[in-house]
Amino acid sequence: MTQIQTEQSQPEAMKPDATDNLLYIVIKYKNVLIGLLLVLIAIGGGTAFWLNHQKTAELEASLHLSKIAYLLDRGDFRKAIDGTPGNSGLKSISVDYSGTPSGKMASLLLANAYYSLGQPDSALAVYKGISLNNKDLAAAVLAGTGASHAKKKQYGDAATSYAEASEKADNKTLKAQYLVNAADNYLDSGNSEKAEELYKKTVDDFPGSTGAALAQRSLWQMSGNR
Repeated sequence: MTQIQTEQSQPEAMKPDATDNLLYIVIKYKNVLIGLLLVLIAIGGGTAFWLNHQKTAELEASLHLSKIAYLLDRGDFRKAIDGTPGNSGLKSISVDYSGTPSGKMASLLLANAYYSLGQPDSALAVYKGISLNNKDLAAAVLAGTGASHAKKKQYGDAATSYAEASEKADNKTLKAQYLVNAADNYLDSGNSEKAEELYKKTVDDFPGSTGAALAQRSLWQMSGNR
């Protein structure tokens, strides 16, 4: 993939919502995805051959991911993307095993790695091609899209993506966090009225959450600036 010049900046520190939440979701829902995929294949009338083929492909993809997991842990995102001698990287795993749960995980982690390297355009291109039925995983894709738009200072688009992520997610902690992210980006876009509306909604709908605490702090700051 050809990178545009603006993507050659130094890697930036990831925000918790763009990194920690994504990795948490990936780990939490990996087995759920595997089970759902195999059930859907069986219900759809897939033959034993294809079922076994899918299981084999998933095992291979999982093995490839396990061999490069340490690269993500230590923040060596470029090697994680491209791979190392004898080991496939996220880019090739996501393509070669696109129909498997681990292949989908590779795509999520690939987009996340591009974001970590300060390459939001590449991240957005990958996020755009990810389709997941699980609500929290689909929300993670939307949140990653929002984070990438924010890095490009496209705050209106970022706010929209984060708001959609909040609507999509099942996990209440994530719903609150994404809603605050949406409000933050509305504020950065100059739409303080919409930002205030979402901060208040976070406080009212998710009392006691970290998102509510952040939203309340932002409301106090907005009040003090008037």
